Amino acid sequence: MRRLALLAAPLAALAASPAAASGFHDLAAIDAAVARFAGAEIGQSGGAQAPVDRQMRLAHCAAPLALDWYGAGETAVRVTCPGSWRVFVPIMRTRSAVPVAEEAPVISRRDLLRVEAGGAGFRVSRSGEALEEGRVGQAIRVKIDDGTRQGRVVTARVIEAGLARVSMR
Repeated sequence: MRRLALLAAPLAALAASPAAASGFHDLAAIDAAVARFAGAEIGQSGGAQAPVDRQMRLAHCAAPLALDWYGAGETAVRVTCPGSWRVFVPIMRTRSAVPVAEEAPVISRRDLLRVEAGGAGFRVSRSGEALEEGRVGQAIRVKIDDGTRQGRVVTARVIEAGLARVSMR
């Protein structure tokens, strides 16, 4: 009888997580990670539009998930299992969630900017000059100071006044 009780606890834990038992990643864990990353729950402004599709069968990911913003105006969260799979979770944006100040350009032509690029666990920045005006979330051309007279022109997304980010896809 005691032996049966010792076996019941691990079996109950395994039954509680059908994804782990089947070798697939727990999709509810992805939903929770996205909610923490975005700072809003599913269905709320700034949170995921809907739960991750429960029909997906993603291989179990032993490594920590990598999450980062994706798309113009950060319209999705890219969730990556390093070396295995990635999914894109659309984010709910409502018109009322955009402050009026973000509708006006926050960067003018010839403004000096900090231009950032990065990925999971790192970020680098350089100074640059805006070649056109831009609003938050908008892509603009920026001349990066690369030590040459001409500089290098890149496309960067406006994050806030004085800051733009280059995508590293």
